[in-house]
Amino acid sequence: MVQVLLLVSMLAGLAAIGYVQWRERSALESSRQEREALAQADRAVAAFATVLRRLPCPDVDRDGVEDCTSTQQKGWLPSVTLRLAGADPGVDVGQLRYLVQRGGGVNDLTTLSDSWRPLEYDATGKTFASMRATTNSGGTYPADILTLPDLCQRLDAGRRATYAVGMAEVRSTPIRPIAYALIHPGKVDADGDGSLFDGINASADSAVEEPARRPLLAGYDDLVEEKSYTSLLASLHCVPLIDSINTVSLAHDVVVQVDELRSGNIVSARRARDFAAAGAAITLIDTTVTVLGLVMTTFKAAYESALCAATLGILVNACAAAPIHGTAAGLTAGVIAGNLASAAANIAAAVMAGNALALADSSVDASNLTCPAMDFSQALAAANQALADAEADKRTLDQQIIDKQNELNAALNARAVSVNNLYAQVRAGGTSSEIDSLVPPVLNASLGWEGYWFAEQTAIGKRDNYRTEVTEWTKQINTYAYQIANRSTLIASLTAEISVLDGQIAATTDPVAKAALQKSRLEKTSLLTLLSDPVKLQEQYDNAVRDRAIAQGKLNDAEAELLSAQANLSISRATFQTAYNNLLNAGRYRAFFSSPPPNRNACTRTTSACPPGDINTTGGIRSALQDLFGASSSVPDPNAKYLKPVQLQKELNALQSRVSEANDRITRARQTRDDLQTRVNTLPTCTITGKGVTPMPPASSVDILVNVDRKGGTR
Repeated sequence: MVQVLLLVSMLAGLAAIGYVQWRERSALESSRQEREALAQADRAVAAFATVLRRLPCPDVDRDGVEDCTSTQQKGWLPSVTLRLAGADPGVDVGQLRYLVQRGGGVNDLTTLSDSWRPLEYDATGKTFASMRATTNSGGTYPADILTLPDLCQRLDAGRRATYAVGMAEVRSTPIRPIAYALIHPGKVDADGDGSLFDGINASADSAVEEPARRPLLAGYDDLVEEKSYTSLLASLHCVPLIDSINTVSLAHDVVVQVDELRSGNIVSARRARDFAAAGAAITLIDTTVTVLGLVMTTFKAAYESALCAATLGILVNACAAAPIHGTAAGLTAGVIAGNLASAAANIAAAVMAGNALALADSSVDASNLTCPAMDFSQALAAANQALADAEADKRTLDQQIIDKQNELNAALNARAVSVNNLYAQVRAGGTSSEIDSLVPPVLNASLGWEGYWFAEQTAIGKRDNYRTEVTEWTKQINTYAYQIANRSTLIASLTAEISVLDGQIAATTDPVAKAALQKSRLEKTSLLTLLSDPVKLQEQYDNAVRDRAIAQGKLNDAEAELLSAQANLSISRATFQTAYNNLLNAGRYRAFFSSPPPNRNACTRTTSACPPGDINTTGGIRSALQDLFGASSSVPDPNAKYLKPVQLQKELNALQSRVSEANDRITRARQTRDDLQTRVNTLPTCTITGKGVTPMPPASSVDILVNVDRKGGTR
């Protein structure tokens, strides 16, 4: 019966370990799938915006079709509309919520209007700063060319606009206006309000929860993908597209000026060529920085994946960040492609300006005119380095796996030798003994202890996470309490500070300094808006108190779980100690020999002497046990010979789990390098010809400009 009970206990322990590991793997896989759904939906929205030059309206009746007649900013992702537009969001109708900026005017990103036109060189003010006048405003340029730059212009205006109530926002401190956001409801109704979406994500308000709220907060399991004005500008490659049109626009102006007065506009032609050279230099720097950013991003992804694997999922933040950096690395290739398109436009503009210069001044030899220097060697070197680093890290990982497997094999061999030595000491050199059966209980008890010890470490991690959450909520409660108590004083102080900032912003010409001042003003304005609404302020305080109480409940549960784990660990420790002492204090027993000498009496005893003439095996057994489990007789050492293979197997599993991502990293790096090399190889050639002949007619150059504008830029 004792053996049966021991077997049942061992099986129960193994089942508990398996359940914990399964639950951790299940949680990680669920998180990965949810993030992938958001990422695919985000790509679909970006594709829609690229094709239709606006953002889709929300689906308010859950039929999958956008409802632009409604004024709602928050609804459901219009999956059917996205698919009809050629973008697959990868989710069923109604699965994801969708918030889009429809604040009116420049803030309504779901409409398409003629918001942007090419810039026009002002010969009087010597500046490149005015919008080209269209036929609707007394000019000659075609009106209503509706392309992606029009959306880019509204995004840039929205990025600079001051937050106002009614704009789509992230409910944070301070409030952040956004272009759009996607919300995944998670797996359960975490806050128990009858909706899978939690917090303000479930409401019709034009707001979403702070994305950083995941994944530690109790009563909340939503995932929010936020797209700011700035990030959408970057993902749509607005800067290189607009620059490509503006560069061609400047070249057209040069052609017009050369046609009007050839000799008087040679300086302008040189300026246009120099402008293209400057644009090329900026593109080179931007491309190199982007590739270098890819190196750092892939490094972060590899590091966080390793950390997540090595801790078996205990470090939640590292496990959540790894796929984010992996996705960011995948988007880098698109930015590089946009930069190279801008480089091509710079070369084309240089050719136009160079030809104009050569044709305007008969003394100029076209063979002496050069195009912008387009040396992508540094960017290519960075891309090659990213690939080399990825391959080197994969080789290192492969070697680590081999080394760890060898270390595991050596540890298994060492454990087998040590176990055999224990049996040899028990048998006093014979073939068997009467107490052979006391050895397996010690070995099994040590394995049971290791399982409960690991469960305790996991419980400690959960407890510490919830302690941190309670502490953060307490700080937030104290902040709200102070604001409630001193609301009038704070409102007066903030009003005065905003007035001072307005004066500083108006007087500042440096764009970097002005942006910093505007950011500070936005933060103070957001806080002033909250303080001006005492009901909302009290609501924020009450919500914080509620969330802290929920977190405290989770902390209490985690502490109870830890106590339970510690109790189980204590029981397993006692089981180990009992089995250990039973073997070391077995008393007198028989050792059997298959050949002379004959069977003899042996004795292992720590509390009294063995009978004279018996083989005293006490010292040998004790040394063998210490060799297997460490110096302590009360608890095994996880790094001692018997349990070391268990630890090494976990480490080997963690290393093996990184192989797939390491291979993906190499694939991404090689694809980026190859794509960069291909695009560099296919840049247009620069050939400037002509001398003292009829300049290019303005009608031809404006046709080129209009065609480039109608295409939405050079891609």
